[in-house]
Amino acid sequence: MQHAPSLPLPPAPRPRWWDRLRVHEGREILALALPTVLTMVSQTLMWTVDTALLGRVDSTALAAAGLGGMLTWAGYSLFNNLSRITGTFVSQAWGRGDEDAVARYTWQGVWIALGTGLVLQALGWFSWIALPWTRNPAEVQELTYVYIQWRSASAVFTQLSFVLMGFFSGRRQVMVPMIAGLVGNAVNVVLDLWMIFGWEGFALAGRQWLAMPALGVKGAAMATSIGVVVNVAVLVGWALGPRLRARYALHRVRRPDLRAARAMVRVGAPAAWEGFIDMGGFLMFTIFVGTTGAVPLAASQITVQVLSFSFMPLWGLTTAAGVLVGNCIGRGDPDRAAHFGRQVYKLGSYYSLGLACAMLLARDHLFRVFTPDPAVLALGAGLVTVAAVFQYFDGLRMLSSGILQGAGDTRYTMLVTLVLMWGGFIPLTWYLIVQRGGDVQVAWLGAAACYLAQGLLMLRRFGSGAWRGIDIFR
Repeated sequence: MQHAPSLPLPPAPRPRWWDRLRVHEGREILALALPTVLTMVSQTLMWTVDTALLGRVDSTALAAAGLGGMLTWAGYSLFNNLSRITGTFVSQAWGRGDEDAVARYTWQGVWIALGTGLVLQALGWFSWIALPWTRNPAEVQELTYVYIQWRSASAVFTQLSFVLMGFFSGRRQVMVPMIAGLVGNAVNVVLDLWMIFGWEGFALAGRQWLAMPALGVKGAAMATSIGVVVNVAVLVGWALGPRLRARYALHRVRRPDLRAARAMVRVGAPAAWEGFIDMGGFLMFTIFVGTTGAVPLAASQITVQVLSFSFMPLWGLTTAAGVLVGNCIGRGDPDRAAHFGRQVYKLGSYYSLGLACAMLLARDHLFRVFTPDPAVLALGAGLVTVAAVFQYFDGLRMLSSGILQGAGDTRYTMLVTLVLMWGGFIPLTWYLIVQRGGDVQVAWLGAAACYLAQGLLMLRRFGSGAWRGIDIFR
């Protein structure tokens, strides 16, 4: 008797726990996220290269550049997210197929960036008035002002870079900002080596060419500013190319549109204040640490640089998530937006856990990349251990903030940041450092606790779905 051939058995269903852990739509997210991550890393490298090279000068120069970079970015954070909000409007307009709105909101972002950049440049040049309030040593204050003065010379271009990055990334053309960032960073590295340490140049036709005296901190700031200008030049050149010119006509100047600008300020101002409150809180943290001496301040600054390889990639991933969320909301599909948000949380968590393990394994060696100073190196292993914990909590906060910003939900995150940073983080740091005389490692542990609370509250907001009904164009 002949038997019928047996049919292959269907694959066994995967367990529910596996489905919850697996990242869905991972390829689509990473296709958008990875170039954005490289863009953010290239921007981070500008500051990191400054820090690493100045660490070879002396600890005072390193501390001054760290404090100067923190103060400069604290000032920038007044308006950074107001310029970045262009990406939210572009992503939602592109999602609904409105190309005229893409161009209109991009130009309004340009006008906002020009105005805010000029304000930031003026603040940088007059920052010497506020530096005595930091209570840092006089030699640190003097070099800090030099750094801020020349770093803020590119403030307008920094704000324009955020607008143009929003134009490209909001339309999922993420390779362009990545290329521009890499070009700007390459220019910064070359100029850093030339300007920080100086070069005797070369003789040709009876003249000495390209000779440069050692400029130290001033040279580092000038090199970074020139790198930012080059970055913007590449972005502008691409935006005005034939293909995009025919589609969006960005070469035609659009007058300020009060209605469109008002909508961008309404959504972007809370995001800008969130960034300023967060950065201002960390600035106060740096000032409190600086009162204990140049060595703890330099060690804390190196910790920030180590962490930059956590928060910049995560912020790049979050920016990509904001674009995906914005595109989905523009198409009228908030359920799809929520789906992408959940997958980004998974990716970010896996990355942070892996990075924490790598940091712990390399905790005895990371500080040596930035300085040979034995006093600073003695603090390295302990601070890297704390930083491994801190970066996971900070990542949760950033992922939540970026996803909500993609939906236009910026007011809630601003209020949470205000309450926890100025009501918890700053008083706690003051108590641990000034009142109790704690060391820099204890201060970073307190920071980790505050950032954990902030991240959990923002995660709860995403889970509530309150962001689904927000209309940013009204």
